[in-house]
Amino acid sequence: MSFRQPELGAGIGARGAAGGAGSAPSAVPWSHAMSSRWREVLGDHPQREGILSKLSHSLAESTSESYGGHWARFVLWCEAQPDEPCPLPASTETVVRWLEDITRGGRVQEGSLQPYLSALNKVHDDLQLSKPACGTLLHVYRKGLARLQVAAQPTRLGERVYLPPPLVERALEWGLACRPLELDAAGQRAFRACVAVVLTFVLFARGGTGAALRDGHVRRHAGGTTLTLAKAKGRGTRRLARAITIPAGAIPGLDQLLSAWESFRGAVPSVHSYFRMPVDEGMPPSSAIDSWLGEVLTLLEATPPSGESWTGHSLRKGAASGAAAHGVALFRICYMGDWASTSAAVHDYIDPTCPNSAACRRFFGWLRPE
Repeated sequence: MSFRQPELGAGIGARGAAGGAGSAPSAVPWSHAMSSRWREVLGDHPQREGILSKLSHSLAESTSESYGGHWARFVLWCEAQPDEPCPLPASTETVVRWLEDITRGGRVQEGSLQPYLSALNKVHDDLQLSKPACGTLLHVYRKGLARLQVAAQPTRLGERVYLPPPLVERALEWGLACRPLELDAAGQRAFRACVAVVLTFVLFARGGTGAALRDGHVRRHAGGTTLTLAKAKGRGTRRLARAITIPAGAIPGLDQLLSAWESFRGAVPSVHSYFRMPVDEGMPPSSAIDSWLGEVLTLLEATPPSGESWTGHSLRKGAASGAAAHGVALFRICYMGDWASTSAAVHDYIDPTCPNSAACRRFFGWLRPE
């Protein structure tokens, strides 16, 4: 069974129109090839179209888009080679040739290759073909690539480290002290950035999850604030979104900050971004938290230690590290950050050298009942 590019379906790496709230998700970009293959296997019966639809929606939207892009680039690379190696089914030797080109000059680091390889394997697996991005040749190649890349740049710079809780507390205090209606446009954007950074931090959220908060996801009531984290990694197959309720007064200053933001921003439709300003259009991108954190760091004149960096991911690491430093039970940290209690992943986010502080107590004391 061999396919060339025209038979893979038009726009193999392209995405359909982005779906809004409640709209049907897009199928994987190689769904046309899947349909051709599985129609032969399944035969002609009333259930076939429903089965094909389920098979083509096995990936989350963001993963489907990422894999589609990697797959399209691999196909185009194969077509550009003098011997035109077959992309589907591809051989492991062809995959290694492709890696040799895309990693040349350190453009892609070995530690970042897995999504590229997973994309190729997923397309083949969906078509009942042997996975090409695995085996001894690939394993040994990756080990050698990693060693050579480390030797070429032995000192790792730009390591993402946790954001210190006292720095987030400074952002909270700045937001509480300012009068947004008296600020210029840049100051008002900085106020919005402070609100977004503080809220993402106290939720232990991924940057994309925090940026995706809609107005209807933040519900203020007498008992506190209930926040629905509708866009969370790994929850695309669950109907119910995760919700967290922060009791009123549990985090000193948070209720006042949110009230000030909502008063300044005014009423917005529930489906719009919680962080929407009058000049904004649409939902902010998943990377917005990185920009907002950058605004806050500029405002506070704060810089990370030399050789390190603070990104939106540093908020999640800072929350986990600060909570652990204050003695919050691991199962509570796992719940807040949506880590499985049996997973070792949470320990990658906890820096045991993070010191306990008044800021840790302020943000996470409510999670450690006396």
